[in-house]
Amino acid sequence: MSAEPPGPDLDRVPPRPDRLPVDPTHEDVTRLQSRPRATWRPWEAIAVYVVAFILGGITTIPILGWIENEDLAVLSASAVASIVIAGTLLGWLSATQPGWPDIMGFPARREWWAEIRSSIGFGLALYPAMVFVVGVILAVLLGVISGEAVEAPEQVPSEPSTATVIVTVVYGIVIAPLSEELFFRGVLFRAVRDRYGLVSGLLASGVGFGLIHFLDADWQDALLLIGVMFFNGIALAWWYERRGTIVAPIVAHVVFNVIGLTLIYTLR
Repeated sequence: MSAEPPGPDLDRVPPRPDRLPVDPTHEDVTRLQSRPRATWRPWEAIAVYVVAFILGGITTIPILGWIENEDLAVLSASAVASIVIAGTLLGWLSATQPGWPDIMGFPARREWWAEIRSSIGFGLALYPAMVFVVGVILAVLLGVISGEAVEAPEQVPSEPSTATVIVTVVYGIVIAPLSEELFFRGVLFRAVRDRYGLVSGLLASGVGFGLIHFLDADWQDALLLIGVMFFNGIALAWWYERRGTIVAPIVAHVVFNVIGLTLIYTLR
């Protein structure tokens, strides 16, 4: 009977090293190479998110009954659900993944402003790239396929009250970026990327991010929004990969939403 020593946990830590197609002397590469790998599996991340999503939905039931203004009720419920989802994810990470802050990456104190400044610039470039390049191309393709005019469904009420505008702004530039980046980049992207490679991680992040932006509309309009957000999710995950800190996609996401809300409310 042979007594071989147990091997490494290949499911939790892939044996292959990262492949970084950039100058290995660059400080960003050093930071990426030293970053620990995700300790949670993709199926764990998805299962926890589903539970968090259900809990968030249950929490919104009384809100939808208490608030008479339908638009305000829906937006308030969405904001509360996102908070519950983020809280559930943070509780799971803290209880079962004690090293999660190091895994997701937070900049050193002296690097915060540099990361914020870089990510503001990325967000400023990201919005026109997604809306006026990717969006236009997808709209043309879907228009040819459907034979109908294609327009992304409205994500905010057309005639909002003051309270609705306030909730929309807080939700759009604070709650949604934090909650969505925590899962789709910090949890899901890292779990897939660290086990199956960068391309798989980018695609998983993009698919998940696109699907949560589904709205009840004509199929071509709904698909346009999902498609734009699919590529947007890929871009934000790539930026996270490039910078090595979860702060980067959060800031870029905030800037993206600020631009979108500003244009919506100023052009009406």
